[in-house]
Amino acid sequence: MKRFLIAMALVVFMTGAASAEGMLFGIKGGLNMANLTGDDVEFNEMRMAFGGGVWMNYAFTEAFSLQPELMYMLKGCKFEEVDDPFALTYIDLNILGKYTIPMEGNFAPYLFGGPYLGFLMAAEDPDGEDVKDYMKSMDYGLMLGAGFDYKLEAGGCILMDVRYAMGLTTIDDSEDEMDAKNTGIMVMVGYGFAF
Repeated sequence: MKRFLIAMALVVFMTGAASAEGMLFGIKGGLNMANLTGDDVEFNEMRMAFGGGVWMNYAFTEAFSLQPELMYMLKGCKFEEVDDPFALTYIDLNILGKYTIPMEGNFAPYLFGGPYLGFLMAAEDPDGEDVKDYMKSMDYGLMLGAGFDYKLEAGGCILMDVRYAMGLTTIDDSEDEMDAKNTGIMVMVGYGFAF
């Protein structure tokens, strides 16, 4: 909980440090096709799960902006011939740089990328047992993606994006420390409003 509050404080600080001009706030959510990769991960499949949260976007120019996000993400994986998933729950803080491709009209495609920091909230094995004590409390990695905004008359937008998250550290914290990293392909939709 302490780490979650620190993440929230960072978002509030970034919000307060930016001027209100050129700012959007919003919500987004969608499908996270989560998996684990690494030398010690075998016989696993994607876990179809939810991801979503809040974001803000501060535009430095028409093309370049900074977009921090605070996201509730279900991660983990499924294993062959096992009904229940290896279920991980994180609060992720994403700090994304965004490049909007200049175009006429309301349609605005963009590319984005940057680091993420994940705070582990819960972990259960396929038998439903709590394994949080055997997992690292923090995860970090890189996120890349593309999407589009459809600008609305009132100054807000409807958005859709596709993103890939690549963990850079193992999540296992047991004595034998296995190489297992979070990965995920996400499809998200959302709404933003001008502040």
